[in-house]
Amino acid sequence: MGEKTANVSIRIPDDYRKRLQLQADKKGVSFNAHVLRVLEIHLMSSGFGPTSLTSASGRLFQIRCEPYLDNVEETTWAFFIDEPKFEKERAYYLIGIGRTILRDWQVNDKASVSKEVGLALLSFYNRKGMEIDRLTWNQYPGPDNDNRRVLQVAEVPETMPELLDLLMADKWTDKFVVQDEKSQDMRRGRQESALYR
Repeated sequence: MGEKTANVSIRIPDDYRKRLQLQADKKGVSFNAHVLRVLEIHLMSSGFGPTSLTSASGRLFQIRCEPYLDNVEETTWAFFIDEPKFEKERAYYLIGIGRTILRDWQVNDKASVSKEVGLALLSFYNRKGMEIDRLTWNQYPGPDNDNRRVLQVAEVPETMPELLDLLMADKWTDKFVVQDEKSQDMRRGRQESALYR
């Protein structure tokens, strides 16, 4: 079932309408869909839209997430890093929490806690000046695991609020994270020219 919608009539200068129509035609979408996307991007960049981050270099990223794994070993979410300016997914990370942490923290809702910690980690890396589409982790061997990070008990304080406080104060250290020279999608084969299509 789709979201509720409302009909709204707005007056915009003819110049704007023509530019928006040209952009919509170029992208192959309806005028209405294009205006909604422009509005969504504006809301993200102003902090009122979906989960988003603006990097130190001024790039706007949208973060989509969905549950990935919930078993006896870990609870992990998939975080999709999109760059709305180019309407492209730039990176895909698996960030989770090991079972011992969840047991020590005595959490009831493992999924919500894992999602909140994953988003807090991405914000932490962003505040540290890392471009969040260029992150890699060397926690697990092999190039196919460079997008996977699972927190273990030796890395975190005794409670979740303590970890979130450390992340907010930029006082936590991730010994596994590295910023690559290229975004993940470029490392995995996307041509730079495809960004502008």
